[in-house]
Amino acid sequence: MALTTSTPAVAVSATDTALSVYAPIQTSYEDTVQLQPQVMEVAGGALIAPMPAAGYAVEAAPPPITSQVASVGSVTLLRAERIVWPVLSPERTSDGFGPRNAPCAGCSTNHDGTDFNPGAGSPIVSIADGVVVLATESGGGLGVNVEVQHNIGGELVTSSYAHMQSGSMTVGVGQSVTAGQQLGRVGSTGQSTGPHLHLEMFGADGVRFDGHAWLAMRVTG
Repeated sequence: MALTTSTPAVAVSATDTALSVYAPIQTSYEDTVQLQPQVMEVAGGALIAPMPAAGYAVEAAPPPITSQVASVGSVTLLRAERIVWPVLSPERTSDGFGPRNAPCAGCSTNHDGTDFNPGAGSPIVSIADGVVVLATESGGGLGVNVEVQHNIGGELVTSSYAHMQSGSMTVGVGQSVTAGQQLGRVGSTGQSTGPHLHLEMFGADGVRFDGHAWLAMRVTG
């Protein structure tokens, strides 16, 4: 009996020139991808539409008001955008604007302002942005008194805060203030029968008007 064996081809020793069965197959071409550049064609007659000018609106800032104040000089007032009550409890009032029975021997029978009664020591604030044109501890019958000029809708308006506590003023002449900024505290200085804020308001002509009614129509915060 004759026995024969076969050797797997992978077991055959290769010479230096032989190829291993595990060697990668060499090809005659390269596995590469050629990308073509992207091209956008635009017709020669294409036009770019201009942006219409009417799409934009430009508004100039309203011009300031310039007034002359004896103790300050030239005062420039920018238009106020916000108007507030001068005290935290504006619903508490006593004497209003106009004719009245004089509450004391030296008091007037024609009331030039509105009396607010929020309580002694309550803060008094500016009704709008403006410039302080008067700040005195000796305002005669008005006692401790502060006046602020405002530009309200392009018109000059002055607000006057009277009978404030001595030593409570927080502003000085020529100082710019903002709506709601504290000016002092409710007191009873000058010709007064008790703690209250006497608010007077007037225009460029100096004629007093009903500040309570004016504020009620314009308060924004």
